[in-house]
Amino acid sequence: VISAGEIINSSHILALKSLGVAKIIVKKKPVIMFYSTGNEISEKTSIPDWKVRNSNRHYIKSLSKNLFFEFIDGGVLRDKDDKLFKKLINKNFNSKCDIIITNGAVSAGKFDFVPRVIKEFNLSNYFKGVAIRPGKPIMFAKLNNNMCFFGLPGNPISSAACFRFFILPFLFKSLGITFEKPIIAKLKYKFKKKKKFTRFIKGKLIFTRKGESVFEVIEGQESYKIKSFTKSNAWG
Repeated sequence: VISAGEIINSSHILALKSLGVAKIIVKKKPVIMFYSTGNEISEKTSIPDWKVRNSNRHYIKSLSKNLFFEFIDGGVLRDKDDKLFKKLINKNFNSKCDIIITNGAVSAGKFDFVPRVIKEFNLSNYFKGVAIRPGKPIMFAKLNNNMCFFGLPGNPISSAACFRFFILPFLFKSLGITFEKPIIAKLKYKFKKKKKFTRFIKGKLIFTRKGESVFEVIEGQESYKIKSFTKSNAWG
């Protein structure tokens, strides 16, 4: 399977012809429209204490360089842009967009308008809130014209975890790509969690000289701590 976003050059054609291949299966690379939300979001270098940098947009955009999707930045929706958000969704129905992702405004705060607006559309599938940590407020909906919506929490690590464990498998499944299998590893140190939810842990996967796989939990598991995320190479 070759993604429609890949370039098929003369060497590819020569290789296919030499094998007697007359036709190939091509799948369209999914297009993701991404909206940040909140008055506190800023793209500036120097910001006041009450604002935050739009790191989630940069993170997910960077993933598009190595994964099978096209990223379109829809800009920032401010706290009172609920009507604008609805207009943008209607506009996306007639675009090449396959998936809409919002970041933030999915919890139960005064300005968390995303769930309310999404429910105004004709939905064939919908869920909000999953027994996981980080990322509990995540939501999903299937809208008209087979377009799908994911609402990610605004917290950086919560957003990253939800993309990794919800959106990425969704993309792979839609393209017919076999998803990676988990690696069974030993815990280097003891770690406790509540049994009522699934916990995603930032850590380091290490292989010993004997070929054993060991997972080390990194200090700083709070979902707002990014430094521990940059030091990790695996989720546990």
